[in-house]
Amino acid sequence: MTKKILLLAAAMTLLFTAGCKNSDTDKPPETTVTDSVDETLTDITLTTDAAVIPEEPINEPAETVRISFLAAGDNVIHPCIYMDAERRATAETRAYDFKPMYADVIDYIASFDLAFINQETLMCGEGFELSGYPHFNSPQDLGRDLLDIGFDIVSIANNHMCDKGAKGLSATIDFWESEEMSDILMIGGYRDREDYDNIRMIERDGVKIAFLAYTYDTNGLRLPVSSELVVPYINDNDIIRQCELAKNAADLVFVSIHWGEENISTPTAEQKRVAKLLADNGADVIIGHHPHVLQPIEWIETDHGETLCIYSLGNLLSAMQYWQNMVGGFLTFDIVAMSDGELTIESPEFIPTAFFYGPSYFNSHLYFLRDYPADVAKNHGTGRLYGSYASPDDMIAYAENIMGDYLVLDPTAN
Repeated sequence: MTKKILLLAAAMTLLFTAGCKNSDTDKPPETTVTDSVDETLTDITLTTDAAVIPEEPINEPAETVRISFLAAGDNVIHPCIYMDAERRATAETRAYDFKPMYADVIDYIASFDLAFINQETLMCGEGFELSGYPHFNSPQDLGRDLLDIGFDIVSIANNHMCDKGAKGLSATIDFWESEEMSDILMIGGYRDREDYDNIRMIERDGVKIAFLAYTYDTNGLRLPVSSELVVPYINDNDIIRQCELAKNAADLVFVSIHWGEENISTPTAEQKRVAKLLADNGADVIIGHHPHVLQPIEWIETDHGETLCIYSLGNLLSAMQYWQNMVGGFLTFDIVAMSDGELTIESPEFIPTAFFYGPSYFNSHLYFLRDYPADVAKNHGTGRLYGSYASPDDMIAYAENIMGDYLVLDPTAN
């Protein structure tokens, strides 16, 4: 080993001398041979290392908080649905038991940090008869079940919120704001103008989220002039003003909006315009509903970033007549907070559902579309009663065509 090292040192010396022959003096510089072979090797190593410049470490901000969010579409409670709930009630349940209809999705909804639903029908309570289309009123037990299922935010801003006049709307607001329902945030119904601009917020893990809600119309019904109640119609000035209020009060702004044309899967020009207005004025997420069928998801580009928008979530529960009305689902995404204070909306997905009611309008049940049995689909009321039939594969193809890469049949497979 010593001999090889000495030969190496000698060779290095000769190479160094030869490399200096073409200097101005044409004389080799004086060299000093070290007494220690180890020192020679050390000198060579140090010379080599000195040429390597270490890179500066990159300090990426760490993720500090991840909040999961779920949004569900129109919960339209036709009489057959609440009658079905009454039939399923037992001595151990409330008078109307809706939970069996949602049984397949309850654990999934409850697994999210925050869950939103658009409640399409009023819940006026005592003194009001239950009713269906065109002027809906549903049992308040439904609201209690939605709370138990795990929903945290409910919007009542829709075209049916004036179905029972000012008294019905006021009674519904009273119910949602009662002590027993204090664990759920109701948006979209307001007692007066001051309450309208009192921005509703939820805080999770230090992140404040403001919620706004609007509707395109109330089916031509209007509250009396004497009423102080406020219906949040889509209005550019209100949107601009309230987005500013919300941005000043919270870290993120989410908007629930009732818009578009029924049974049309393409967003209208007005939906696109209002979505851009919301995005430009600071909305981070837009949750759309009303068409009763699916409409696509997109990111809207603005000067200050991107806004996630789903134009329509479709129906969750309903006894409408077309099979497309039975395909709804859940928009899910994560709210991510970084250590540098940046907040982002990440990983949006759409998980489709199918709602079943039988030829008698009963035996209603909400399925994940991936689990919807073909033999059950053959007996769906839309097909038997209205001639509007679709297999589970038809429904999946329909949802894929609208939602594209956002569609995820089985989120647990990721």
